[in-house]
Amino acid sequence: MNLFNEIAEKIIEEQESIIGPVALEQARKVPGLIIDWKKREVVIEGDESSVIEKLVEQYQGIFGQASVEACKKL
Repeated sequence: MNLFNEIAEKIIEEQESIIGPVALEQARKVPGLIIDWKKREVVIEGDESSVIEKLVEQYQGIFGQASVEACKKL
């Protein structure tokens, strides 16, 4: 698995541990993320760094700065 895919997976896992299944719902709204959560697989299509940024922004837009800080811990 490539590094960006792993980063996206870890971000989703961390958010899921904090906010539960809403984390996955929000991640699925991010364009460029292909998620097979039963296999714990995340694939990024397109500009990888941009998709990671959009993932973090998605959580920030819903849950504020605390979700960004949780992503930075990784």
